Amino acid sequence: MFTQIQQLFLQDHGSFSKDLQFKTIVIFTAVLIFFTHFFDKSYGFVIILLLFALYIANIFVTITNDKTNDFNNITMVKLQRLQSKTNQHITNKIRLIQNTNTNNIPSNQLQQLYKQNELDSLYIDANMIHFLHSIIDIYDYNPDLFFSLLKGTNNILKIKKDIDRYYESNGEYPENTSELFESCLEIRSNTINNLHNFIYTVPKINKMYNYINLSIERYNILISRVTDSIHESYKHNIKLRGINTMTKFISYDITKPFDPIKNQNTNNIKLVQFYI
Repeated sequence: MFTQIQQLFLQDHGSFSKDLQFKTIVIFTAVLIFFTHFFDKSYGFVIILLLFALYIANIFVTITNDKTNDFNNITMVKLQRLQSKTNQHITNKIRLIQNTNTNNIPSNQLQQLYKQNELDSLYIDANMIHFLHSIIDIYDYNPDLFFSLLKGTNNILKIKKDIDRYYESNGEYPENTSELFESCLEIRSNTINNLHNFIYTVPKINKMYNYINLSIERYNILISRVTDSIHESYKHNIKLRGINTMTKFISYDITKPFDPIKNQNTNNIKLVQFYI
């Protein structure tokens, strides 16, 4: 009985669980206050009231967890579809090379190639997954650009993940946090340019132009949230270490001009890594 509440308070951890715990306590308290205000109090009434409040709180936790699980499942399906587009792009590149080269790529190198291009950090940002999936149809207009957009976004999130995990484990940031932040800004500029360059490949109609422009605006907001977080880590790192001759200062300007020269090119099968 009340297994959802037991699991929430005894087993679950993390920011989502803590937030849900707080909301559950608020609902439990609200039920108690409401009924004690309007009904006479007795020993039996208190016991029934406590059970009823627990019942309501347990239903709330159950519904919330069900909705969360549904959202997580949907997000995972969308992430898998984005990964399939990445794999499809690599497969097409491999076929082009094998059609023009008598020597086939060894199977172990093929596996390594797919492994290196897994979207292994995209999962930490569900909003980004849903956005990228919402524009997945533009892949057909330019697979190279869409691949670069996915790969670059994943690598920015990978840097954020690595910095956060390092801090959680060691109580300090990596020594090269400034350089990592600088790399993120460059990658962000590249990915925004990737998305902008779809202007030249989509059908020449205002509807598509507006679609791309709105997509750029939305992507810029989402990716800037990530770089904002890395920027906070960068500033916190300087505060913890202090300013010295080794300190590297990075200018953070969220609005940057479009630079087509920096657009990433994936025509080379080496599939240049943004971040290692």
